[in-house]
Amino acid sequence: MLVNSPGTKLAGVEASRGAAAMLVVTMHATTVLGQPNILGERVFGGLFSFGHAGVDFFFVLSGFIITFIHARDIDKPAQFRAFWRKRLWRVFPLYWFATLSFQALLAFSPTAGREEQHLSHILASWLLFPEAAWPILDVGWSLRHEFLFYALFSVLILNRRMGSLCLAIWAGVCLLNASWIMATGEYAFSGVAQEIVFRPFNIEFFFGMSTALLVRRRVWRPACMLAAGVAIFFGNGLYESFGPKQSLEWPAHQLLYALGAALILYGVARLDLAQRWTIPAWALKLGTASYSIYLIHMPVVLVSGELIRRAQSVVSVPVEAGFVAVLVVSVIAGLVVHRYVERPIMRYSSRLNTPLPISESEVITRRQLS
Repeated sequence: MLVNSPGTKLAGVEASRGAAAMLVVTMHATTVLGQPNILGERVFGGLFSFGHAGVDFFFVLSGFIITFIHARDIDKPAQFRAFWRKRLWRVFPLYWFATLSFQALLAFSPTAGREEQHLSHILASWLLFPEAAWPILDVGWSLRHEFLFYALFSVLILNRRMGSLCLAIWAGVCLLNASWIMATGEYAFSGVAQEIVFRPFNIEFFFGMSTALLVRRRVWRPACMLAAGVAIFFGNGLYESFGPKQSLEWPAHQLLYALGAALILYGVARLDLAQRWTIPAWALKLGTASYSIYLIHMPVVLVSGELIRRAQSVVSVPVEAGFVAVLVVSVIAGLVVHRYVERPIMRYSSRLNTPLPISESEVITRRQLS
């Protein structure tokens, strides 16, 4: 079935969320299955080693969505509480569910340092409190950056000038940090300042914000922009996977991923708004469930890897078959969590007069058409 209805006018943007989530899953599946005690081989020669770039795409997408949706709320302090109410409901309940699920798994297979049993780390993880250590649920590190972006963007809602100044300073220091890293190979900051506040990843939000403004005001050749973005994003990924090895967070790679993601989003959003294409229903469903897939996939990948390790004593498991199996199980788990956990949370939020859309793209559609 193909989807091209008014309620899913930005279906391409929605589908891109699913693609980004799947990139992250491929990277973790590649890493886990490649461990010597499991399959000891990285699928397709490590093709998906760059899958962490799905997070880079998410950061650009967040900047795009928040700016596109809330541009009209800037300099309107009355919208401040509604902004934060929606963000908190959207992020925390499902994150807590996924974290609790992972903690239950760690109770049977604790980490070497047993950090997940320390009360201070548990509280910091559950509240996404800024600290140099990663949260118990590893993927939660990206949500800390999201909340930092939300906090600074919300200043725009309170006061345009103050918010613009805060964002400009933040972007400037992050750029200086990225430049320092590329010039010296050393970090300019340490602790929370380096790991969260001025980490070069944060620059990617500004690529998304700029894209949201351009989508509203400029109409270039969207198909060409999309093609260029795909070439830059995945060309950079292939170079990272098979080219000379750099640091996992080498700023040049991050900036190229951000540029590619911004061009992709511009092309996809313009094609969506012009109703120039149709999106398969399965791709839209993956996009709608992308947050659930992203949060729940890590414990699923780890459990799947352990099952494959044990199966190796009975039958030889080809790395390609194991890889596909892990992807399929991760998607199924994400769809189940979306159906039975995420959607009920959204319905409950609606009953509390905090309406949350099934997807961010549906909000964009309504605001665009209003």
